[in-house]
Amino acid sequence: MTDAETYFPECLDEAAALLLAADGPGSPVITGTRFLAQASSPAGQTSIIVDMRRVSELNRVEFDERNGLLIGAAVSLAEPLRFPPVQHAYAILADCGDASEPGRAADGGTIGECLGNPAPCADLALPLICLGASVAIFGPHGWSEISVEALCARSKGRALQAGEFIVDVRVPAPLVRSGGAYVRAGCAGTSDGSVGVAALLLMQDDLETCCGARIAVRFDGAQPGRVPDVERFLQGTRIDEISVDEAGRVVAATTCLPTLASTVTDVPSVLRVAACQAIRRALERSRPHPEAHRRARRT
Repeated sequence: MTDAETYFPECLDEAAALLLAADGPGSPVITGTRFLAQASSPAGQTSIIVDMRRVSELNRVEFDERNGLLIGAAVSLAEPLRFPPVQHAYAILADCGDASEPGRAADGGTIGECLGNPAPCADLALPLICLGASVAIFGPHGWSEISVEALCARSKGRALQAGEFIVDVRVPAPLVRSGGAYVRAGCAGTSDGSVGVAALLLMQDDLETCCGARIAVRFDGAQPGRVPDVERFLQGTRIDEISVDEAGRVVAATTCLPTLASTVTDVPSVLRVAACQAIRRALERSRPHPEAHRRARRT
C-alpha cells in the first residue's frame, strides 16, 4: 500500500478512465470513497488508488416527493440515515441505523462500499430491495441501471464491468398507504450470526387489507433474497395477529438458509419472530401520519 499511486478524479469520465486502466485481475476493492485496483506496468502489477471524494455526483443526498430519494455512492451511510425525509418517508431505511452494531458498515462505510463489494451489507440491501431501489452505474460505455435485487443476486460473480462503478442509489417515491420496517436479530450458537427481515406493505383504503407486499430475508453470510410465498400470502389478506403469525411461520419454513444455519437450532424461531415484528411495524407505518408528512414536506 505504501507504493500505491493515488488519483483524485473530478468528473465521472476521468474516474471511469482510471478504473478501466486498472486492468489487473479481479474487481477493484472499495473502501469508503476509495477504489483499490491493480494496473499493469513495465515493472509488473502495481497498486493504484482512485479516490472519489471530488466527484460531485457521488457526494449528494437529494429528495423530492415526485422522484424519490437519491444517495451518492460516496456518501457516508450515517448521513442519509439522519436525513429528515429518510426518517419520515423511508422509516425502513432509518431502521438500519437503529439495528446496526458497532463496527458495521453503517458506522463509517458508504453505499458504494456496501453494494459494490462481493458481500453487500445486510442492513442496507434488504430495505433497498423491498423499496424497489436501483443503482445508477457509469463506465466507459456510458450509463446503465440495475435493481439492487439483481445486483445482489450477481454478487458471487463480477457484478460490474471493467471501468464501471456505482454512482448513486435511487429509491422511488413512497406510495400512499405504504410502510416498511427492517428487523435484525441475533442467533445463539454462532459468533456473530444474525437474521434480518425487511417488510414493505401497501394497504387498501380500509388500511386493514394488504394489496401488495415485499418481504426480503438474509442470514449473515448468505445473499439477501425475496420470499415470494409470503408476498403472495399477504396480498389480499386482512392483516391481523393470525395472518401476521402465519406469515412469520411461512417465512421461517420457506426461506433458504445457508448450511451453517442447519447447525443453529434457533434460526427458524428467530427468523419467525423477526418477520412478525417487521410486518407489524410495516403495518403501523402504512397508516397515515399527517404531522410526520408535513414535516417531510417542509424539509
